[in-house]
Amino acid sequence: MRIKGDGSIMNKAYERETEMWNQVFKECTPVDLRTLDLQVETMFDEALKLFAQKTTNVLDFGCGTGDISFQYLQYQPTHKVLGIDASKTGIEFATETARLSDYKTATFLEGTDHTVKQLEENSFDGVILSNVLDVMPKDVSKEVVEDLERVLKPGGYWFIKMNPYYSKEELESFGYENMGNNIYEENHIMRLRQATTNYWKERFARFGKEIIYLEFEYPWQEGMNRLFVYQS
Repeated sequence: MRIKGDGSIMNKAYERETEMWNQVFKECTPVDLRTLDLQVETMFDEALKLFAQKTTNVLDFGCGTGDISFQYLQYQPTHKVLGIDASKTGIEFATETARLSDYKTATFLEGTDHTVKQLEENSFDGVILSNVLDVMPKDVSKEVVEDLERVLKPGGYWFIKMNPYYSKEELESFGYENMGNNIYEENHIMRLRQATTNYWKERFARFGKEIIYLEFEYPWQEGMNRLFVYQS
């Protein structure tokens, strides 16, 4: 992706982020999910279940290996999901997992915001964004949101998961380097664009009504993850 505010220069750190995930996802093995009970965290699970009850056709942008898409379908197996991610290996995993699990209403595409631009206006009643907006440059994030707003129907729902807001000391302990503009890299790979909860709430106010805001911990991750559900 190219960044408007950076003289149309390719953000190499952001590009390398996709390359990193391609390598990570190569270690994953597709499985039949029908005998598994997919869970994240109690509050997260209940929020996703509510989102699934309110929607029937969702776009999971930045879906990775499709984890949230599959948990969504566990709650509502007949609903439709389109997952889009820049990682080729992530999409290959999700596609094969959907086949093994007989999820005929799930489709996964390798793509970016340019793929979203090709989708019809008002074609989804739900959008999932999990650890997406806070791992991309601000200008790219802004463009992605605008594209997603176009394809979401009036009255549709947003399900947005954000990484924790870390202290300076925590970021340093992770080995993250501050590159300016609240962007942090690790080994020249973009890992985080840090912003406060108030920043995100002010930005998301344009979506409409806040239905849910909650914070929760992962056993494997320091800090409080943040989850927002909005209805447009």
